[in-house]
Amino acid sequence: MPIKRFVNMNRKLFYLLYIVSLLSPGALKAQESLFAGERSFAGGLVLGANLSQIDGDAYYGYNKLGLVAGGIVYWNFNSRLGASLEILYSRKGVRGIDHANSPYVGPYFGKYYLQANYAEVPLILHYYITPKYHLGIGASYNQLINSSERYEGIDIYEFKPDQYPMIKSNIDFVANASMVLWQGLLVDVRYQYSITPIRKAEHVPQGLGYGGLDQMNNMFAIRMLYLF
Repeated sequence: MPIKRFVNMNRKLFYLLYIVSLLSPGALKAQESLFAGERSFAGGLVLGANLSQIDGDAYYGYNKLGLVAGGIVYWNFNSRLGASLEILYSRKGVRGIDHANSPYVGPYFGKYYLQANYAEVPLILHYYITPKYHLGIGASYNQLINSSERYEGIDIYEFKPDQYPMIKSNIDFVANASMVLWQGLLVDVRYQYSITPIRKAEHVPQGLGYGGLDQMNNMFAIRMLYLF
């Protein structure tokens, strides 16, 4: 998915959610109790989707759709500042298509898939612009659970994780924007980029790397949060 299209889609989504939130009865009261300094702690659930790519491969576009789900705890310092800690299951990776030509079968489309499943622990510092609108910045620790990788062309190639290993843990930079919709229901859009690599260049399958670069996760997420 091109970045411009993704941004336009998110802008329309936020406009719609903004209108819905204005029409929601009791929304202001709930926002004040959660993020106006009246409550120090709140916990809840997270469910959403990752749109990801990997920098350092031969493909581009946030075309890999993956589940993100888990739990979150907020600690509100005052009416302006707070922090959150999450424990998530998060799917990232690549979904790419290229055009190739074979002297035996002629032109064909090749499809590349990489899925990496992580246990993720983001720690975010939040600034409450108002009780309803929040910005956040922080970092996320990622522990690789497992991965799978294949290329489908004339033949199907399954790349074994032990031959093309990914790094078991890495850290991402995180930027976050949230909006309270109604009572404990929030929506947020998150951007993440690897601070440390997810795979060294020498371990990338031949022909699937780019410029001898280490590989990095590059991801947007759209998530719903419900706080108790």
